[in-house]
Amino acid sequence: MIVADSTPLIGFARIGRLELLERIVGHLIFPQAVFDEVAGAKARPGSLEIPSARWIEVRAVESVPAELVRLIDHGECEVIALAEQIAAEEVLIDERAARAVASARGLVVVGTAGLLVRAKVGGLLDAVAPVLEAMRSNGIRYSDRFVAELLRGIGE
Repeated sequence: MIVADSTPLIGFARIGRLELLERIVGHLIFPQAVFDEVAGAKARPGSLEIPSARWIEVRAVESVPAELVRLIDHGECEVIALAEQIAAEEVLIDERAARAVASARGLVVVGTAGLLVRAKVGGLLDAVAPVLEAMRSNGIRYSDRFVAELLRGIGE
């Protein structure tokens, strides 16, 4: 089970590749606040496809630990709280602060770039670079240094 934040979903939606995300993960779980953030904005890419996607599940969060609220935004708090609540295998988060908090709480963290590497290793993608560049061209921020190191690490 993977509990996801909005940024990875938005990144795949912006480049019209939600089907790739589905093929990589099979199933994603979102807390209600994150789902509302993505599906509630009718002008946002994916807002029409996401509510009817059978591979996306929305779950309620029982409670958010107060210490999280001071550190990261509400959606990320709910991702971490839900992951702990259901003993998720991973959390899918791109934001650095939220990744650090999730890791410190013992959660296994993966990001969009990590999923793209999995897709390449699993034969779903020939190359990560074009997908990352498409995301960057559509407003998803990755530093030049991060991209260069990632691509060098996977031989691209």
